[in-house]
Amino acid sequence: MRGRFVSVTILVVAVVLALAGCGQRITAEEIVARMQETLESTQDAHAIVTGQATGQDMDLSATVEVWEQAPNKIRAQVLDASEQRLLGAIMVTDGSQGWYYEPAGNRAMVGKPGDVEMPLPEEILLSMQDTIQQVLDVTDVELAGEEAVAGREAYKLILTPKQGSELEAVNGTATLWVDKEQWIVLKATFEAVGMAQGSMEVQSFELNPGLPGDLFTFEVPEGVEVVEVEAEDPVSLSLDEARAQAGFGLLVPGYVPEGATLVEVFKIGESIILRYNHSAQVAFTVIQGPELAGPPPIGATEERTVRGQAATVVADEAGGNTFLYWTENGVTITVAGHIGLDEAIKVAESLQ
Repeated sequence: MRGRFVSVTILVVAVVLALAGCGQRITAEEIVARMQETLESTQDAHAIVTGQATGQDMDLSATVEVWEQAPNKIRAQVLDASEQRLLGAIMVTDGSQGWYYEPAGNRAMVGKPGDVEMPLPEEILLSMQDTIQQVLDVTDVELAGEEAVAGREAYKLILTPKQGSELEAVNGTATLWVDKEQWIVLKATFEAVGMAQGSMEVQSFELNPGLPGDLFTFEVPEGVEVVEVEAEDPVSLSLDEARAQAGFGLLVPGYVPEGATLVEVFKIGESIILRYNHSAQVAFTVIQGPELAGPPPIGATEERTVRGQAATVVADEAGGNTFLYWTENGVTITVAGHIGLDEAIKVAESLQ
């Protein structure tokens, strides 16, 4: 599910910016411009990057080897990871087809690049170019000096979210060390106040090494289960149609925050989604289906009791976001979005 309010910001500088960016005093704006010039002039690249993200209930780390070829080909292989199931995992896309192979599960998912779901860091790496531009567009950059990283001279930049940007609610800052000769990020750290922190460091890199095109295709090993993935488009429904098609007793909130209204009902796969909107301060969904609709956002979790059932909460108090989910009568129910925890629980308890 979209709206995982910490996952992108935790590792966006921890892994994604590893390939970003291509002797006098230089400004922060000029450094960013050089980075963009290098990014635009780089036809292919190869790097080994280590990254990690930590929080109250999270401790993730990985070393990933990455190959990229403009405009949209990428290959990534996990060399080491704190989660054993990710060891040796490979993600490949040639721009039109995507593969994700996880040796631990002896399974390969095949489909269009946007349809194949992958865990971090592969998911972030797949959208590397767009994510880099998004971060640079919504942050203010300050030159904080010069330091050596892995024996190379680098400029130290501090990034803070611009006022009114989507990242402002995260209340975090990033520090980048940009190579003075090649204009790529050699090291980066990120910290969101009271939530989580991440870091990355480039172990080695090559720009424009002339990568062969067949590197961006993947032949599934013999004996591996192949899962063909095809994204399902949402189907708009009326509330009565949703009740008829749900296949279970669809629950509807008896309480919503003042001013919030039901603006859309739709079905994706076997899940029914009720979307409520009021303002920038209140916008949430109620999702019901046989399983959790997408992975929960990364962040500190808290256990609660909702409707007599054990429930899990991932809350971002600073940003005002909540992800609350539990299973009831074989149906997984989620209340998530830009809504406070107390209000989300009220909505959940009022379902009928």
